[in-house]
Amino acid sequence: MKIDLHNHCKQRSSCSGSDEEELIESAIKYGLDAIVFSDHDKLMPKDRLEALRQKYSPFKIFNGIEVRTIPNGVDVLVIGVDDTILESKDWTYEKLYKFTKERDGFIALCHPYRYSNVIDIDIATFVPDAVELHSSNIGSCDEELINTLAKRLNMKLLGNSDSHSIDKVGIYYNIIDTEAKDEKELAKALIELPIEIGKDQNRVDEINKEIKVKEDLIKTMISEGKDKAYYNKITGRWIGEFERVELGKSYKI
Repeated sequence: MKIDLHNHCKQRSSCSGSDEEELIESAIKYGLDAIVFSDHDKLMPKDRLEALRQKYSPFKIFNGIEVRTIPNGVDVLVIGVDDTILESKDWTYEKLYKFTKERDGFIALCHPYRYSNVIDIDIATFVPDAVELHSSNIGSCDEELINTLAKRLNMKLLGNSDSHSIDKVGIYYNIIDTEAKDEKELAKALIELPIEIGKDQNRVDEINKEIKVKEDLIKTMISEGKDKAYYNKITGRWIGEFERVELGKSYKI
């Protein structure tokens, strides 16, 4: 099964520009077998999930959630735990880890090192099942750090799109030998089975061309003494792009 585990729709993630059905149809177009909706601190309602499953069968649709932990804002992907308490905004990483593992869920670290070269949660004691190596929000310049971390803690590596629009769905995906019917089966497979990362090289190359143009603009603005607020005002784009370049990192994927 080819599956993208990290996608955001505008119904539940204000940062997304695409709705659920657009993302599903994009995933089908690009040859995926399944998709996980992992919106920011929001689960998809059960009735909506079932309706989408019926409409798009045999394509598989799963529920997940990206939880922003406190106090440092580290993002964590959880799959296989169907409880709206996950939507609360007061999860420390330790508390979230224990809650997820007590329910046999899957937990993974999202886009590590995005704005820093350290990870401000105790993953050495509470080791995630996996960590993202590739996504639209992980620069290739951080691959060595992520690979070293995964090897040290014996974590699996994931490739996801972290899509917020239809053009990103499935740029990276995971290949796993399972026919999981629900989130519990998917979580079990992700924990127990080997995962191979796949990618759409042509689309990655096109995205990197766009990134170079943006980063060249940001570097020019920085040299002129402009800040992230100015970048947002002039371009309407996310200030995180500016912040990452300001740190000397790249969004080239």
